Amino acid sequence: MGNLHLILGASLPTLGKVTNYIQTEGGNAATIVLVIMAIFFLVRQKIGAFIGFLIFAGAVFFIIGDPGALIDGIKAFWEMLV
Repeated sequence: MGNLHLILGASLPTLGKVTNYIQTEGGNAATIVLVIMAIFFLVRQKIGAFIGFLIFAGAVFFIIGDPGALIDGIKAFWEMLV
């Protein structure tokens, strides 16, 4: 009877693949929006806004790629302050 519970529990569906897909596609969509905004600032010849936006876009791209690194960085900064 104990083995039956293991067999039934092993076949339960998970949302792991769905969440990975949503994270990947959300990251791709955010990257596309960031590139379009950068091109917009470049075409309008707002160089200061373009440079500032590139810094912001780089930070967002880094956060999308590895959110754990951002949390670890904030934690290390907080521990340095306290």
